[in-house]
Amino acid sequence: DFLPIGVDPHPWLADEIETIRESYAGKKIIFNVGRLVPYKGYHHLIDSMRYLSDDYILLIGGDGPLRGELEAQIQQHGLQDRVKLLGFIPSKLKPAYFGACDVFCLSSTVKTEAYAIVLVEAMSLSRPVVATKIPESGVSWVNEDGVSGINVPVEDAPALAEAIHKICDDPELWKTYSKGARRRFYDVFTKDEMINSLINIYTELLNPSK
Repeated sequence: DFLPIGVDPHPWLADEIETIRESYAGKKIIFNVGRLVPYKGYHHLIDSMRYLSDDYILLIGGDGPLRGELEAQIQQHGLQDRVKLLGFIPSKLKPAYFGACDVFCLSSTVKTEAYAIVLVEAMSLSRPVVATKIPESGVSWVNEDGVSGINVPVEDAPALAEAIHKICDDPELWKTYSKGARRRFYDVFTKDEMINSLINIYTELLNPSK
């Protein structure tokens, strides 16, 4: 049996969300947060901005050894106004960035990203998700394709851009995935659901004949 990790829904920080959105007024905000390490696929996510119009801005929270390399990539392609490396985001403020974004995009490339709890956090705030189909990983199960968002091949910047554009440029589709993400969170990923699933697993183990 598979036991999804349950989390508490993030609070809706209205004032902080408004402040962030005002900082990037008129932009469609793509967000990702995590360690700046190779398996997160940030090179591909940054590269995807070359296929999107100036209406889009990418915010990446977190720090790590790849920061200098990613900053160089941003400079090389003239994306300084369209990609922002935010550095470490305090845990209290993290929900505001989830809530402020138009889409959460997970670009990870290998099964080191086994589950991606950030997807669940984003879904708790009704954010549509774009994620990658990582072999032998649970990521593309967490983000149910066509329900909470879209899954695309790994290491494919044009596919990331196409999925982001598809969601953000279609208000009805955005609403469908937003509602789907929130519904999937409450159906599968709350702590109550995790506890209920755990009880069911133990019950089956103790009573295999039933």
